[in-house]
Amino acid sequence: MADMTFDLTHGLKVGESVNLEVGLRELTSGDYIDAQLAAEKVIVQDGKAICYTSDVLYGLELLVRQVEYIGKVKGPISVKELRKLHQDDFTMLQVKASELDQMIAEALAERGRS
Repeated sequence: MADMTFDLTHGLKVGESVNLEVGLRELTSGDYIDAQLAAEKVIVQDGKAICYTSDVLYGLELLVRQVEYIGKVKGPISVKELRKLHQDDFTMLQVKASELDQMIAEALAERGRS
């Protein structure tokens, strides 16, 4: 069950079909852990291995995990599928994910006040 649904303007094309409806869900602790691990890169600098986490990749990894579905495409989607979106749809997906996160934060704050 999605926590938020909306339609993309251009959609995600898979084969001949264009998928418009998006379902977003609340992230779990596991999602945060998996996104962190996926965003880590090991680089060698001055002969020493250093673990580096890309904030951009971390944000993208969270976003793809938050997508429950886009039409018939079940989530989590991949960053590769995310790249196929029109820039307007990508922006809308980011905005809606932020709105969902804000609604969840407000609901938690309300629970703390009662």
